[in-house]
Amino acid sequence: MPCTLIRLSTGRTIGVAHYGIVLPNGDYLTVCATHSPALAPIGEGTAHHTCQSCARALLALTAPPHSGDAEARPAAGAGRSAAAHRPIPGHLLGYCGKALDRRRSTSKRPCANCARLTRTLHALRERAGELALPAVEPCHGEDSLLWTHHGAGPLAFGHRRNGATGQTYCGEQQPVVRTPGAHECPACLRLWAEEETYRQMYILPELRAHAAAWDADVHGAFEDRAWLLEPGDRYTLSGCGDVHHVVAVARHRHDSHIDLVVYLPGEDRITDTRVHRDRLLGIQRRFADGGTVALPAQRRKA
Repeated sequence: MPCTLIRLSTGRTIGVAHYGIVLPNGDYLTVCATHSPALAPIGEGTAHHTCQSCARALLALTAPPHSGDAEARPAAGAGRSAAAHRPIPGHLLGYCGKALDRRRSTSKRPCANCARLTRTLHALRERAGELALPAVEPCHGEDSLLWTHHGAGPLAFGHRRNGATGQTYCGEQQPVVRTPGAHECPACLRLWAEEETYRQMYILPELRAHAAAWDADVHGAFEDRAWLLEPGDRYTLSGCGDVHHVVAVARHRHDSHIDLVVYLPGEDRITDTRVHRDRLLGIQRRFADGGTVALPAQRRKA
């Protein structure tokens, strides 16, 4: 029988949440190798903060690989001969948590922290046998998706996130927990309805024409992290067959994700979505002069 990943913590209502499995003898084994006799299962949507190592391990276990994935990359800003980091599939993020360069590493010296998490995950799979993993979240979901804060009660309002600002429509601070079936915040609903009407009447026709006129000959193609996305870009990512035209981008320096408004030609709709800031994307961008072949990241350094 497959082992299912569950959330574990030493605190019942607050603290750090780890992901792990229950062993046949009743003990718990976490994906970050944290050991404590006080660990106990906790529910979803509690006020716990997820262990950063567990969050990276979960990404490594569930993220679809990207065609440009390399075996090892140097840290961003380091030389190619610096320590070689193991990238999380589909991301420019190491198992150790460092942001990575898009170039392959030439070093034979592996990152010790990446190697440690690799060994921990290997041991987990060996002990678990068959491991049942959480379903991969869709790249973009329904427009009616609502969000709340960690630990919000069952009567708390669910808010709509505005991909153009990264905030909710009513101005509530960064809710991060999906809450299907929650009572919808009236202020978010009113402002979202106004925004949606404007999008359908004015923005959608323009984006249809823009997507239909897309000319690959005057666009540069490169692979880099989602943090570099700009309005007007077009991107693809592993695990999703749709092409995404970027309408608006909201970045927050200390947030692990960026919020986007994108147009999906395949579904002919505009939607809000979130992408990990270090997600490895295939990006196309119109050249400023129609002829240069320099990558955007290189132009910024000039």
